[in-house]
Amino acid sequence: MIPDAFWPNLWAGSIIGFREAVEAALIIGVLLTWLARSDRGALSRWIWYGVGAGIAASIVVAALFAWVWGGLESFEEHEAMFEGILEMLAALLLTLVIIHFIRHPSAKQLEQWADRAYQQKQGMGLFLITFFSVWREGSETVVFIGAGTEGSDAIIGVFAGIAVAVVLAYGFFSRGMNLDIDKLFKITNVLLILFAAGLVAHGLHELQEAGVAPIIVDEIWDVNPAVDPTDAASGDYPALHEKGIIGGIFKALFGWNGNPSLLEVLAWIAYVGGMYRLTQKAKVKINTDEDE
Repeated sequence: MIPDAFWPNLWAGSIIGFREAVEAALIIGVLLTWLARSDRGALSRWIWYGVGAGIAASIVVAALFAWVWGGLESFEEHEAMFEGILEMLAALLLTLVIIHFIRHPSAKQLEQWADRAYQQKQGMGLFLITFFSVWREGSETVVFIGAGTEGSDAIIGVFAGIAVAVVLAYGFFSRGMNLDIDKLFKITNVLLILFAAGLVAHGLHELQEAGVAPIIVDEIWDVNPAVDPTDAASGDYPALHEKGIIGGIFKALFGWNGNPSLLEVLAWIAYVGGMYRLTQKAKVKINTDEDE
């Protein structure tokens, strides 16, 4: 029997893996297409060298993260504080990722960067662009998964999301798929904003448990009824319970808490509202710059 917690972590991991991998895959696709169009296809090996090195570096980051985080969790009396700080830092990093994408260069600009890198360092320039793109996305994935999910189920989701991203990117560049990439990124960015809001809220929850953040109102609502130990052992929770089939998915994706404090709810709403205004201002600035 598949436990209820499997699907929430699987979905959360899939969204993170897809969103991070699809950007790297599109960058790689743009570079390979540019090489083919400019009769420099022989240099494509440098891009694949960069991909391999970026993946290897991401694995190193994952190992270091697991080692450091495992060491911190050994201090059980400070575990809640460490988790809260990590989740707040992950939310900050995720915010920067979202803003970065809004300001992300177009395919034409990326080709111009690649051309300059080629002129200066030839194959090594292409290697560095690809390496840092893959390494950045891989490192971000490690942090987001470590801070926002529980268990190995999310890792399965990450690989599933990466596989979907690679297939879409391949179809987009080699098969001429009619895919609205801008709309796709808008949808995934909305999901990531909600995910980051959940990190902020849950991070504050952990800091409240550690006695660092104040508790104004302990519980706004409570849909986490007491569960019979037998049902809990089998993973049979009520649907809206934060470990239930619905509540668990909401918790993994949006930071749902079955019995949140007032500070958690206000922080979640403030983050989502603030990010909406921030993204709108960024879009207006980009449109103004393009008109000029």
